[in-house]
Amino acid sequence: MVVNLEQFSYTPEGASESLLGPLDLQLAAGEWLAVLGGNGSGKTTLAQLLCGGLGSLLHGKVSGDSEVQGSMLGKGELIAYAAQRQLVQQSPQLQLSGCAFSVEQEVAFGPENLGLSADEIIDRINEALILTQCDALRLRHPATLSGGEAQRVVIASALAMRPQLLLLDEAFSRMTPVMAQRILDQLKHYSHARGCTVILFERTLLPAVSHSDYLLLLENGKVKASGSLQDIFALSLATINAPDAWRALGELVELGQWQQPIPKDELSLLKAFEEHYAATR
Repeated sequence: MVVNLEQFSYTPEGASESLLGPLDLQLAAGEWLAVLGGNGSGKTTLAQLLCGGLGSLLHGKVSGDSEVQGSMLGKGELIAYAAQRQLVQQSPQLQLSGCAFSVEQEVAFGPENLGLSADEIIDRINEALILTQCDALRLRHPATLSGGEAQRVVIASALAMRPQLLLLDEAFSRMTPVMAQRILDQLKHYSHARGCTVILFERTLLPAVSHSDYLLLLENGKVKASGSLQDIFALSLATINAPDAWRALGELVELGQWQQPIPKDELSLLKAFEEHYAATR
């Protein structure tokens, strides 16, 4: 297992009650999970814990079983996990190194610190830039990038490390829906080819659910629902953002008028609506 949490809880330093948990979560190599929840649900806390941030990004104690890539959470330094797991967060400008004069140099920063050969570094840069649609940005200064472009570059920098666990905490929030979909499609192929486990932390229903094998809905640090989209859909609409069409679908579900599976993308939803209304005429 890449991630194995059993009755896992996190209590911040000085607090008397847990902020997150208890959680049970198992993910194998190459699997995708979407962790959904609104502000304050615990998504970012979980992401920082999984990346190895206990003791650096977060201070407190954990309980239960918490093994990630063969190591217990809280054991080892954050930097020691950089070659194995990467966390991309919502604000890209805070994650750029600040010491690169081009996107190419920015993406090279991590692999260079691993002491890799020049040929290996170039291969990783080229692969990461293509995967994230950043090849045309190669010679741009990072300070000139738009928010969406900067997010793509930060994701490229994470991929250049070739992690086996990729944590994306609202990492598409500044991209257009079309670009976010393209990057996720590319990441899906990459994940399949390299056995990289991906966890998306999102407060929006789409496009995360269309790519994920499992879904987890958090509210105030607790698991409100888990499983398939069918399992979490109705409960999720109260706390996360969703397009109007899915909210209309939610009303049909609540009224007991929808018997079909919940669609994961817009085209499937449109077709399902047509079939539903044709059957009710």
